[in-house]
Amino acid sequence: MLATMINIITAPGETMDSILKEFNWKQAMMPVVLLMVLATFSGFILSDQIADLQWEQIEKSINNNANIPDEQKEEILSSQYDRVYSGSGAAAIFAYVSMAISWPIRILFWALFAMLVGNLFLGGGGSYGQVFILTSFAYLPSVIEYLIKTPIQYITDNIMIYTGLGVLGIGEQGEFLNSFLAGIDLFAFWRVFLVAVGMGILYNKSTKTALIAMTALWIFGLVVFAGMGSFFAGFAG
Repeated sequence: MLATMINIITAPGETMDSILKEFNWKQAMMPVVLLMVLATFSGFILSDQIADLQWEQIEKSINNNANIPDEQKEEILSSQYDRVYSGSGAAAIFAYVSMAISWPIRILFWALFAMLVGNLFLGGGGSYGQVFILTSFAYLPSVIEYLIKTPIQYITDNIMIYTGLGVLGIGEQGEFLNSFLAGIDLFAFWRVFLVAVGMGILYNKSTKTALIAMTALWIFGLVVFAGMGSFFAGFAG
């Protein structure tokens, strides 16, 4: 299994072919569990940086909220400060659990939409189980992302480390364009490429054709989630 997880990065075509032929959903859970463990560990290591970022966002949101009387803002900020920096209790446990389960949720939904796109535009014939298996292994570049980013984030005391267009710093955090550009990331595209390799094999299409379909799905998802994030950020402000 370890060799397979390495080979999916070094030799994606051959490895994805063997995964689709030989692996089942239980084996596909190994990459998912690994990502959950790394997410939790990274969250623990970067807990102070995450708290600082959360506090900055909360402070900005409350201070800019015209619906909250000024005399109440200090009281609200004080209670929120204690919650953010408590580092223990139900809130902390919920934060770590949320970090862990975000990966299986993302993989499950990406597999679902990838299957729908494949069945609509790549000729059909793929099952959800097959797409889930290939997707779970296609997310392994995120392991490398954790191994690279987490030490840098800890050493620099800066959680906002970008490996894509987010480094341009265009727009305010939470705005549509800023969120959209931040999503165009090297590791994200790497995952999309690996999914496309597997989808090409599964649907008997060229990697180029599958990559076009998966990239379109990826960009569509970025637009939707950047738009939703911008909407709720504006609503909160």
